Amino acid sequence: AEELRELAEKRKIPVTTTLMGMGGFPGNSYLSLGMLGMHGTRYANYAIGECDLLIAIGVRFDDRVTGKIDTFAPHARVIHIDIDAA
Repeated sequence: AEELRELAEKRKIPVTTTLMGMGGFPGNSYLSLGMLGMHGTRYANYAIGECDLLIAIGVRFDDRVTGKIDTFAPHARVIHIDIDAA
C-alpha cells in the first residue's frame, strides 16, 4: 500500500478502490475518490468513465464494479496488473 501511495502522490494520480481493495489506499488522501462500482461514489464512477488511462492493480472486473462491460472506461487504455494470468 505504501508504494501505491507514493506513486499516486508523486504523479498526482487519483485512486479508486473496489470493495475488496478498501484499505489498500488511504481513504483520507486528497487523491482518494473512494470506492467505485454499483455501491461506489458518484465521482469515482465518473472519473472511470472519463479517464484516458486506467491502471488496475489486483482488481477483479466483476459486474458490480463494471456494470455493463462495454460502457466501462470507454476512453481508457487499461493496464491490468494481477497475479492471475487469466
